[in-house]
Amino acid sequence: MHKRWILGLAAAFALAGAAHAQPIKIAFLSSLSGPFTPWGIQVRDGMKLAVAEINAAGGVNGRPLELVERDDRNNASEGVTAFKYLVEREGIVAAGGVISSDVGLAVAREAEALKVPLFLTMSGSHIILRKDSRYTFRTCLPAAPMSMDYIAGLIREKKYTRVGVIVADYAWGHAIRESVERFIKPIPGVRVQIEVAPVPERDFTPYLRKLQPLDPELVIATGHPPGTAIITRQSIELGIKGQVIGPWYPTEFTVERVGEMMFGRFVDYSCVDFENAAYQALAAKYHAATKRLLDNNALSGYAIVKMAAESIAKGKSADPKAVAQAIRTGRFQIDGYAWPISYTEWGEMKEAAPILYTYEKGAAGKMNPTATWRPKVVFRSKTTPPYVPAE
Repeated sequence: MHKRWILGLAAAFALAGAAHAQPIKIAFLSSLSGPFTPWGIQVRDGMKLAVAEINAAGGVNGRPLELVERDDRNNASEGVTAFKYLVEREGIVAAGGVISSDVGLAVAREAEALKVPLFLTMSGSHIILRKDSRYTFRTCLPAAPMSMDYIAGLIREKKYTRVGVIVADYAWGHAIRESVERFIKPIPGVRVQIEVAPVPERDFTPYLRKLQPLDPELVIATGHPPGTAIITRQSIELGIKGQVIGPWYPTEFTVERVGEMMFGRFVDYSCVDFENAAYQALAAKYHAATKRLLDNNALSGYAIVKMAAESIAKGKSADPKAVAQAIRTGRFQIDGYAWPISYTEWGEMKEAAPILYTYEKGAAGKMNPTATWRPKVVFRSKTTPPYVPAE
């Protein structure tokens, strides 16, 4: 009895010690204000779900996770200032969730200088990662050239010959424009017309009217994320019959902003496999907590925390340098992800194979029980070789 009492007391002290252990801090750094707010909210809540799951299971190496939140305000300087504060004052081991390519470019340089892992949720500009990058990692969105390579595959499969493009006048938009010229314009028999609009543009009628004489079978709006919902609605209103391809837009927000008129007309990318049973189970948990659908951004946030936690546990270290090394050499299977996540030395995804999906009427089940619509997979991309930076 005495021996059992001592063992029980020791176990109680161990549990108490774990409960009071120094937390491991992971940062949400993304937009909670400005045009990318819908993306940022989803990333944050996906990260919260992962933190809650991990802590409920005992934390990482006996230590709880703590999520520290900062709004980058869709501003590169704000993002850099916030990242430095998170590293130097909060002692984070990793940060993630950046959406804007302008912000991603600036913060990635800071992450490399401070040697602390940074995960990009969107930020697809191909110039963000360099050959010597070791602390910056993409999650959901591959580099822009890879995204256009997937669309090139769709164009060939569907035998499209007329393609309109609208891009925004900033880093991501220009990356998409360059990638269209590289991967889509050379396709034999395909005519391409590109229009450039300001980032805050709210009326795309003039740009769409310029595309009307082309009678596009496909309108690529991937390069103008803030304007995608408006581009979709206005293209339908103008009688343009071609499908519109989005920029990994938050799934539920598209329906809210465009409505049922876009069902079957709007196509978007996804790192989520909506048909996967593990995704549907995870989405049900996410919906119970947020009353929203688990989309690209939310799953990216979830994956960021899971990858960081797994890397800390595997390396038995919360030192950011060790965490980055474990991330770079790891291979992560995340529930519902459309591909396994593994990395090149410079942080590009090796196995990315996005899904293209549209929307249709119908019950979505437990993943979105209050909805009268559901995502429908229309095209599964093949894995594209990871983009190699020029320098």
